[in-house]
Amino acid sequence: MRKRLLVALLLILCSVVATPRAGAAQTIGFPTFSGPAIPAPPVAYTPGDMMRSIYDAESSGTDFWMDRLLARSGNDPAGPWLMSRGRAVFMKEHDPSRLGFAGKVAYWESINDNSAYTVAITPGTFTEQVSRRRQTPSHWKSVHTSGAITVEQTKFITDNNVAVTNLSIKNNGTGSTTLQLRATSPYATTGSGSELTGQVAAYNNLTTIRPRLTGDGFTAADGGLNRSVTIAAGATATAKVVMGFVTDEIPESLTEYNAYAGYSNATAFATHVKAYNLWWARNVPYIDVPEPAIKKSVYYRWWLMRFNNLDADIPGQTYQFPTSTEGVLGYNNAIALTQPMHIDDLKYLRNPMYAYGDWLSVGQVSKGGRFLDNPGDPANWSNSYTQYIAEAAWKSYQIHGGQPAIAGNLAHYAEGDVKGQLAYYDHDNNKLIEYDWGALTGNDADAVSFHWKPGTMDRAESAYQYSGALAAAQAYEVIGNTAKATEMRTLATQIKNAIVNVLWNPNRQLFEHRLKSTNEWVPWKEINNYYPFSVGAVPDTATYKQALRLFDDPAQYPVFPFYTANQVDKKAAADAGNPGSNNFSTINSTVQFRLYSSVLRDYPNSWMTATDYKKLLYWNAWAQYVGGNTQWPDANEFWADWNGSGIDYRSWIHHNILGSSNWTVIEDVAGLRPRNDAKVELSPIDIGWDHFTVNNLRYRNGDLSIVWDDPSDGVARYPGVPEGYSIYLNGNRVATVSRLVPFTWDPATGEVTTNGTVTHHTAAAGLRAPNQVVHNSTRMVDMFAKAGVDLTADLPNLASGATVTASHTGSGSNVSGAVDGYPTNEPFWGAGSSPNSQDWYELNFGTARTFDEVRLYFKDSRPASGTYRAPSAYGIQYYDGSTWVNVPSQAKSPATPRANYNLVRFPAVSAQRVRVLATNASGAKTGLTEIKIHNRGGVRSPKAHGR
Repeated sequence: MRKRLLVALLLILCSVVATPRAGAAQTIGFPTFSGPAIPAPPVAYTPGDMMRSIYDAESSGTDFWMDRLLARSGNDPAGPWLMSRGRAVFMKEHDPSRLGFAGKVAYWESINDNSAYTVAITPGTFTEQVSRRRQTPSHWKSVHTSGAITVEQTKFITDNNVAVTNLSIKNNGTGSTTLQLRATSPYATTGSGSELTGQVAAYNNLTTIRPRLTGDGFTAADGGLNRSVTIAAGATATAKVVMGFVTDEIPESLTEYNAYAGYSNATAFATHVKAYNLWWARNVPYIDVPEPAIKKSVYYRWWLMRFNNLDADIPGQTYQFPTSTEGVLGYNNAIALTQPMHIDDLKYLRNPMYAYGDWLSVGQVSKGGRFLDNPGDPANWSNSYTQYIAEAAWKSYQIHGGQPAIAGNLAHYAEGDVKGQLAYYDHDNNKLIEYDWGALTGNDADAVSFHWKPGTMDRAESAYQYSGALAAAQAYEVIGNTAKATEMRTLATQIKNAIVNVLWNPNRQLFEHRLKSTNEWVPWKEINNYYPFSVGAVPDTATYKQALRLFDDPAQYPVFPFYTANQVDKKAAADAGNPGSNNFSTINSTVQFRLYSSVLRDYPNSWMTATDYKKLLYWNAWAQYVGGNTQWPDANEFWADWNGSGIDYRSWIHHNILGSSNWTVIEDVAGLRPRNDAKVELSPIDIGWDHFTVNNLRYRNGDLSIVWDDPSDGVARYPGVPEGYSIYLNGNRVATVSRLVPFTWDPATGEVTTNGTVTHHTAAAGLRAPNQVVHNSTRMVDMFAKAGVDLTADLPNLASGATVTASHTGSGSNVSGAVDGYPTNEPFWGAGSSPNSQDWYELNFGTARTFDEVRLYFKDSRPASGTYRAPSAYGIQYYDGSTWVNVPSQAKSPATPRANYNLVRFPAVSAQRVRVLATNASGAKTGLTEIKIHNRGGVRSPKAHGR
């Protein structure tokens, strides 16, 4: 075997030092798509808000463009998965053969593998007519028959977790018939009248669900709901069953349940379908491109973002922030590896809560250090150094902006991650990550380099610590902390120098991982070896660009399939007895897109071209479709066994959001480049399209549209829009260049900087730099308050610098952990193992201070049993010089103590010492991840003003 390995290595060496041919050698052509025509929008193009115009044109009915666009009829080759879902409720498995919501219902994750509820009709045996099935993102329709009886079912899950089944039962016979309907749920079994209730813990006991089940004309009996209907010949009867998955933290879940319980079938359906489709109008930019299959793929992936997003607001240190998950129909954990890929796309949803939620979530649960997977699912609580969350998060801030305090949290999280990763993995302090197997790269057995020789190696994925350090530096600059910004830029430079000095192999002119035990460069490579190019950590010189020559050769790095491993090296590994796996996925295409996006702009060369990028764009879309048929988009976790014309294996996880690609159309094809000032920069990669538009992006405090219509073809693609390459702000044209070339528009002056011909330009008042934007929506204010940021005022935290003591401090905690300024899950103070029924935490300001607000962040150690929970009761006290007294008129929100964020306001008091006195919950102790104390008597509003 050793001889065979040496021969393989010699062959590899010869192949990479050979003089490359000029011009691209990627021989694969473009894919062929099949399937029905893509539905056209119901309105003509507008450079204003196209998605809202589409919605408004259809809002009087119940048939909407997004539903038509993504509809799936008949027997779905991807499986009978239910596309409709709520903020937390979805069907982990869906059995369409039974009426109702049969299969395995999930509240963030499968509760205990039971159906939500089912509806049985007797007498008769009802069979679904699969060919008549039609599913859209908002709802499911099916037809079930038994003898002369036909049941048409329409069902859906509302945003606030209410599962509704509408039934239309027709008697096609010649005589009257009486049917018995019975609705049952394992989660709601007790009650009277027309309602059953219950209580169940969500998976891993993260929260308590109080299900409620009711139905029109149904009566509770024997643990179910019963109704008898008599239907004349040729007549139709209707019925409706409604189940609410009610939780304290989402009060709308009860409100929505009561509302839908009272609606008629038609009103329930229309109310839901309109609300569901209004979300698209409010959140999704309209995108139009020449290739219909890519256009549909874009909207399919918008839906994937929604379908795989969890917005459960579970109090505590798990899923309190909106977050994307690996794939709700599979592992369903919020893994650090793919969060940045999701953020790249999520940042183009108009509401910033989605992109910001991802990085807030990971920052809050990562113990103030290296980014970790969400602890809500400890079976999957791993970690990954192969992530660029801080980089992606900073780009999301460049797009949406916000008060400087938002950037302050981002800076803190990013610094903790970069330093934490290096502290954990960089054992020799050379500023490079060291590791010895593939699990944390996100490539597992596809990562061929780990099979060359055993042992720890310096890794090229260290590039992501470089980009993370730069993100931290830029965020610190926003809040005016120049010392920290300089420190993080210095660290970034050190990492960059280490990548170049340690990983560059001058003999092979490649960046290669390096084995620590022997100092050898590892000749077996992945696309991971090129991460330094993706983040700009490589000097733009002819020498270093030689490493890119391998992308000229599809035998090494094909455009498609987009494998992890260099294919020559993968063969050498297989020949040496280490074949591993050779899968490809949207994760791989994502990192390949990132490489091309950087290289085509910053490292121009003769081996990687815009045509290659175009092929990647088309094949990435093709892989999303089963057999390339646009009727059946299905983003699997991964694919395998490419046979030269088709994919022989699609993995068992369906409709998976791993990876990202919508940003490629926005940032690369349309050319939008996130930046730190108020200007708008376009830098397109010209792939030969004669038209496209990205319409109504939310860009800071304005609405931005980009339109390209090639003047040379003599065809006006967008009526009312001049030909050329244009920017529209709030529906008004502000700049046009005659060719598809980079340009920058300054809204303050209207000036355009470009090497093209400017045919129109004008100034436009109001567009702000990121740090001048104010976010004041109710949801954003609440979300950031839970992360320790007050978006409503800029107040000093009196707890900062106070001397702190406690009645008891448990192992693993310390008193200073609750006054470090951030309510991350660690560090914290906790009274673990305290013998007391009540415990206190005291702050001494050193002198009397006036205050009227306390923000408390209670530790919750779930999913671990016991240990830390919010107290059963608490109060704020101050020392009056002789004794501790309760602060009068304490207004608490919420009224009952809740894990993480609790707000207490009261008439101002003046004291030197203040404490929280907590009554420990049964079987648990009280802990604080943070306490903040303010005086709102002279509230200072944020300095900027915005919508």
